[in-house]
Amino acid sequence: MLMVTLTDKVVVITGSLRPMTRQDAVTFLENQGAIVQNYVSAQTEILIAGHKQLDLFEPDKRSKKYEAVIKRQADGQNITIISEEAFFTLVKESQV
Repeated sequence: MLMVTLTDKVVVITGSLRPMTRQDAVTFLENQGAIVQNYVSAQTEILIAGHKQLDLFEPDKRSKKYEAVIKRQADGQNITIISEEAFFTLVKESQV
């Protein structure tokens, strides 16, 4: 069970979260108390990596946001990367 507190966390989404629309995902996150941004910054705490973003064998297919997070992690910034599957688990658990 994934226990992630989204309240007051700065969250960025990259990639598609099918079958959810990006707006549905943003609405869900905001309803959980998260602050959703469209860009990676020094305030970013969570990256939700949607469809095809975690393909470690094809780094050239990663998004700019994903690359920015990897670089910031290497520089010491604490950013949690949540996979598409883990995000959907979070959504399902919130509806219980």
